[in-house]
Amino acid sequence: MKAIVIGAGIAGLSAAYHLKNAGIEALVLEGRDRVGGRVWTSRDFADIPVEFGAELIHGRSAEVNTWEWVRKLGLSTWHWNKTADSMIRTEDGAWMTMGQARRMSPDLDVTRSWELGDVAEPEDHEDLATYLKRIGFTDEQLRYVERSFANAEGDSMRYLNAKAHAHLFKDSDAETDYGDYRVQSGYDSYYQKLAEGLDIRLNKVVSKINWSEAVSVTANEDETVAGDVAVLTLPVGVLKAGAVQFDPPLPRSKREALDGLQMGPVMKMVYQFDEPILDRSIGAIYARDNPPMWWSPSLGREKGDVVWTAFFSGDYAREMLDLGEEAALQKGLDTLRRETGQADLQYLKARWINWPQDEFARGGYSVCLPGHYSAREKLAVSTPPIYWAGEASAPHHLTAMAHGAYFTGQRAAAEIIASR
Repeated sequence: MKAIVIGAGIAGLSAAYHLKNAGIEALVLEGRDRVGGRVWTSRDFADIPVEFGAELIHGRSAEVNTWEWVRKLGLSTWHWNKTADSMIRTEDGAWMTMGQARRMSPDLDVTRSWELGDVAEPEDHEDLATYLKRIGFTDEQLRYVERSFANAEGDSMRYLNAKAHAHLFKDSDAETDYGDYRVQSGYDSYYQKLAEGLDIRLNKVVSKINWSEAVSVTANEDETVAGDVAVLTLPVGVLKAGAVQFDPPLPRSKREALDGLQMGPVMKMVYQFDEPILDRSIGAIYARDNPPMWWSPSLGREKGDVVWTAFFSGDYAREMLDLGEEAALQKGLDTLRRETGQADLQYLKARWINWPQDEFARGGYSVCLPGHYSAREKLAVSTPPIYWAGEASAPHHLTAMAHGAYFTGQRAAAEIIASR
C-alpha cells in the first residue's frame, strides 16, 4: 500500500511517521520549501529561537502528545505561569501583575478561570458574546474576554461558537494542568526530528486530486503521483479558497463541514531591542490597545537578544491588515510605548508574520462558526481513499494546537492501517 500525504505540517508529519512505522509507504508532498507548516522556528531573526508560528505547548494532560517527544528528545522547556510574570493594563487604567489584578477584581478573574458556577449551557447557534451576555457578563468583562481569551482562540467573539468552547467553561486555567510551556531550543527541535527519515518532497504545490478509485495527485500543474490512499492535511483556508480541484467533487458532508469553519486571521509581529524593556522577571503584557497580547521568548534565558512578540487575531488583525506592514509595526511600537511608559522606545529590527495572506495557510488556525458545532466531526470522517487530518478536524478541545494536529495525523494513519 502507498499513501500520499498532502502537507508537511505537524498533522502530515504525524500521519507519515505512523504509517511508516506500520510498514506502509508514505510520500509527503509539501508546497513550502520547509517542513512544519504553521509551526515555524526562525533562527535568523535573533540569536535565540523565535517562533513565527505556533509557539507553546499548552497543558500537561495525557492528551498533549508533544511531551512524548520532549521526553524522547531530552528537550528543555520553560513554564509561563501568567500570574507573577505577566503585566496587565486593566480596564480602569491600572498597571499591575496578572496575579494582583485577578485578586483585586473577581470580574476579571472569572474571565481567566472560567469558573462560571451553575449557569445555562451554551446553544449551538450562539456566538460567544451572545452567550456570555445571556449569563450576565458585563461590557467590561466582555472587553477582557475579547482582548485575551477570544484573541487567543483566533477570532473575534461573534465568530466563535459558544458551544464549541463549553469544555473550557467547566475547567480552570490552573497552572498545574493548563499552563503554557516553551521548548527552549526551538519548536523545530521537535518537528525536524518528527520529519527525520520520512520521504518528503518540498516545493510541490498540489492543485488537483483525483480520487475516483485510488488516488492521483497533481502538483506544480503537471507532476502526477499515484497512490492507493491519501491523507489530506491542508488548512481550511486553502480548501475553502478552491486552491485544490477534486475529481469527483467533495461530497456534501465535506462542503457542509467547510461551510461551518473558517480560518481565524491570526498574526504576529516580532521586535528586537538592544536592552530589556521591562524587568527581566516580566515576560508578558496584556494591553488595552492593539496588539492586545505580548510575550517575550527572552524570558527564562540568562542571555541572548531581547525579543518581544505581539500576538493578535480577529478584528485586531483585520485592523492591522488594513494598515499594512509598516504602519502596523509602528502601531505595535506605539502600544508598547504607552503600556511600558517609554515614549522614546525604539527597536533594532522588526518583522510581521502575515498568516492570513500566506498562500499555504490563509489564516492562523480554524474557528468553528455559530450554528455549526458538528463541523469538525464531519470534516474528520474518512472518505476512502481520502483520509482527513489537520487541526481543523480535531475535537473542539484539541484544535488550534500542535498536539491536536499531531493527534489527527495519528488518527488518519490508524484508519488507513485498519483498512489494509
